[in-house]
Amino acid sequence: MGIRTGKQFLEGLRDEREVYIDGRRVKDVTSDPAFRGAAQTIAELYDLQHAADTQDVLTQVDAATGERVARSHVLPTSKEALVTRGRALRRTAQHTCGLLARTPDFMNVGIAALAAARPVFDASPGGRSFGANITAYHQHVMRNDLTMTHVQVNPQVDRSKQVFEQKHDIALKVVKETDAGFYVSGSRWVGTLAQISDEVVVMPSVVITNDSKGEDYAFAFALPMATPGLKMVSRPSVVPYGAGHYLDNPLSQQFDEGDAVLIFENVFVPWERTFVYRDPDLCNKIYKLTYLGEHYTHQTMSRTIAKAEFMAGLAAYVARSIKVDIFPNVQGMLAELLIFLEMQQAFVDRAEATATETPFGTWAPNRWPLHSAQLNFHERYARMIDVVRTVSAGGLVGVPSYGETQGEIGELVEQYFASAGQTSKERIQLMRLAADASISAFAGRQVLYERYYQGDPVRRAIGYYMEYPKEELFGRVDAMLGRSFAKANLK
Repeated sequence: MGIRTGKQFLEGLRDEREVYIDGRRVKDVTSDPAFRGAAQTIAELYDLQHAADTQDVLTQVDAATGERVARSHVLPTSKEALVTRGRALRRTAQHTCGLLARTPDFMNVGIAALAAARPVFDASPGGRSFGANITAYHQHVMRNDLTMTHVQVNPQVDRSKQVFEQKHDIALKVVKETDAGFYVSGSRWVGTLAQISDEVVVMPSVVITNDSKGEDYAFAFALPMATPGLKMVSRPSVVPYGAGHYLDNPLSQQFDEGDAVLIFENVFVPWERTFVYRDPDLCNKIYKLTYLGEHYTHQTMSRTIAKAEFMAGLAAYVARSIKVDIFPNVQGMLAELLIFLEMQQAFVDRAEATATETPFGTWAPNRWPLHSAQLNFHERYARMIDVVRTVSAGGLVGVPSYGETQGEIGELVEQYFASAGQTSKERIQLMRLAADASISAFAGRQVLYERYYQGDPVRRAIGYYMEYPKEELFGRVDAMLGRSFAKANLK
């Protein structure tokens, strides 16, 4: 089929999936107020693939079929192809200002990375070879242009114990095996975009001791969201259902991508949909062996460039609108955001420029600039929000609903809420945008997401230090010690 339209995407979501929110089952995620905004935004991304000015950036013609496919699905077999894919990732992120974190290209690049590393999946301890399965799945999602979510975190019960030691055993695990496949029961956290995805990829939980007791919890597979026995229990939406006007919460309305705990009740997984089975060792190594982390982070850091552009632009826009950008302290804060934006761009540019070829004939970006960017971003993003709040100050709560401009006191509102550079309507719209970006429930969820979506930043920083190639740095110190010692002996 090749690239889908937004209409085709939305039609594909109207199935028998079980989505629950606020004590009720959702009948249609494309029209439900909790999910329709994000669903429409994803539909817009699909339509961008057909637009004349973006089609060649976001898609390419597949040599095997002659159909157009999303560049994010394509295996980067050269550095140039990787850079070209990076441009597509950034163009997608620009449409959402980086605020819709889990756009389809995130999982697209991930599945492509797994498919490129097919030999990794052919060494199952049970004697089964799953490499053909991951290749077939990659072709399936690329040819049908599907949107995927993934889950890989076991429930928070007792973090001091291994998953197989939990007294309250609710983690997803194998409960039965047959000739056709196996059955799983339990839950996984947290499926971002799950409610409006076509499929879920259950990725390995990478915190499993290499112990036979953990085998029932060690697997990877993919299933349609409407699979019988699969239920999605959603967090409450941050979309304000009773808002006075759409423009009061424009970001929440468009970009609340949803998060859900996925519960599997005796769900059947066919062998052909299986990638890893009862293999704790591979689960723990899969990110490194397949370069999955590098490709995931390439997408996410490309997205954060767009997010930094938006937040820096928003802070400067607000400052200009109320003429506080003439003050040195404000100029210093705005310069700080612009410097950070340039840092993010430089990290990604370096990662692409110093990409290396993998053992699988594909190219992967340099992980060290990308992981540096990721570990740096969550703190810098919190700072960006703080600058927006500081510059906007009382204006964030000092303007009414945009609906008042169209109500019975519209003339009064037009008179009393103007600023030096804006009419009342313009100022209210801007301040409501700034409020949604900095003090709303949507803003709070954005901060949490950036901090934890790749795991605990403290543990990631420890891993960064332990794995960073430090020998050259030590060599620099040894050289200086040697030179200093030699000079000392001459005196």
